[in-house]
Amino acid sequence: MATKLVTVFGATGAQGGSVVQALLRDKSGTFKIRGITRNPASEAAKALADSGVEVVKADGLNISELVPAFEGSWAVFVNINSDDPCLNQKDGPSETDMGKIIIDAALEAGVQHFVFSGMASASEITNGAVPNQAFDEKHAIGQHGRSKAFTSFVDVSPGWYMESFLWPDLAPVFGGFPFNPDEEGHLTFTCPRWGGPNDEAPFIAMAADYGDMVHGVLLAPEKYNGRLIQGLSQSRSLESVIPDYQTATGKKARFRFMETWEELETYGMSGLVTVQRMFGFCQYSGGLYYGLPNDTMQAAELKAAAATAQGKTGDDAKLMTLERFFKQHLA
Repeated sequence: MATKLVTVFGATGAQGGSVVQALLRDKSGTFKIRGITRNPASEAAKALADSGVEVVKADGLNISELVPAFEGSWAVFVNINSDDPCLNQKDGPSETDMGKIIIDAALEAGVQHFVFSGMASASEITNGAVPNQAFDEKHAIGQHGRSKAFTSFVDVSPGWYMESFLWPDLAPVFGGFPFNPDEEGHLTFTCPRWGGPNDEAPFIAMAADYGDMVHGVLLAPEKYNGRLIQGLSQSRSLESVIPDYQTATGKKARFRFMETWEELETYGMSGLVTVQRMFGFCQYSGGLYYGLPNDTMQAAELKAAAATAQGKTGDDAKLMTLERFFKQHLA
């Protein structure tokens, strides 16, 4: 069987790394993997090379580096870091600029299938009332990609990382949960309302599920051409985070809604501004993070296809739940 080269842009990041690991688990031997990084000498890049990934150097703003990095690729997966310090500076390139350069380089290199970590447009969803730069730029990049002559172009749009509950530095933004008790001694998960009838957010287990969804797309890419895949593991109400956590860990915790989405502290960090405005546009739209109600059907289909290709069984072949995630990581 002829192998198919899949090149991952951002291979050392959380999303790209999840895709790489999923493809490495494929039992058929169909896929060969190349990872693009700015720094092949980094420990993360060396670990990729040790796992059998071909590591190449290229900058996302340099088409003369990207074209040879994509040469010979049957498919690519691309995630762009919206908080990359080289982007969105005054008089400098935007995230959309980088996305267009990457897409045009892939097309020039003869890539057939392009999988992008894209987003729905907050501006479009809210009719301009609550824009969100990162979401809007990723949407613009996706639109550019769909206008090009790829055999398939697919967005796999990640929801709210379950892994964010594992980051101690992020805990103060959400009331200290699950690491730092509040002033009354409670582990309190504090956040704005999501919006919609049940305040249900689209949670994604990045390591466990996201790469499998992309793997599932790459098993039949033309089937998903032009779609935006809802990259979520579980649609769960924000208040349900606490009983899920308590069931998994046996620890006591509680929940509190913030009065407004603007109350979420950003500390002047662009990544947290994105999170704050995510709550704003979801409240305004009635919880429509994807522009449509949350739906795990397509994600479950892709997970099942990848699980079969990887030989996964039992719970490992199913989408992650918050309760299982907490049990695995915080119990």
